[in-house]
Amino acid sequence: MKRIVNLGVTLILFVAALYGQVTLPTASEPVKGKSRTEVVDEVWRMATRGEFLTPEGWSKACGFFTNPTPFPGNKVFLVVSNDWGASYDDKSKDDSTDVEVGYFDRGTIDSALRYTPPLKTEFVKTGILYHLVAVPAYSMMYGPDGKLVEKKPIGSRFWQIQGSPGPPWTTVNTAIRYVLEMREQTTNPAIKQNADQTLAELLRLH
Repeated sequence: MKRIVNLGVTLILFVAALYGQVTLPTASEPVKGKSRTEVVDEVWRMATRGEFLTPEGWSKACGFFTNPTPFPGNKVFLVVSNDWGASYDDKSKDDSTDVEVGYFDRGTIDSALRYTPPLKTEFVKTGILYHLVAVPAYSMMYGPDGKLVEKKPIGSRFWQIQGSPGPPWTTVNTAIRYVLEMREQTTNPAIKQNADQTLAELLRLH
């Protein structure tokens, strides 16, 4: 599974996704498309835009992972700091590499718009290590009924993150916008009250 790594002095565990089984092509085939860091960067930018909180965005994001999973809904989603950054392993191989993302855990929000802060710990900053693999690219041909009728390798590879996306997550600023939007849509006074309390907490964060 994805390994959680220490960043600086402290660390909070992030829920990691399980690795998938992939068949690697030969290293002689070129790797095209997005670079390893661009893949991870795009995944996190999608999360920053709130796309992990919608079925359509989740489905699109799953294209960057070897093990796509159905949209889990927003029963609980993680909130992370607005500031995050990726770095990669200089000793990466032709067919695999590691990219690390550092951020601060900011808690969770559930479907009733209740905010739960992160557990108190001696650790402060969180790091998640993504393992990327170069997988073969294919051309697809579909029939009139939409079913796949032909799948051919095209002699190149592209980077994917090994495993599945894990739980949905977004940044503090996007979580604020999400809670505001959900607050306006509900007629439930308890949820509105939860939203007000959650917004008060989120506005203290960055």
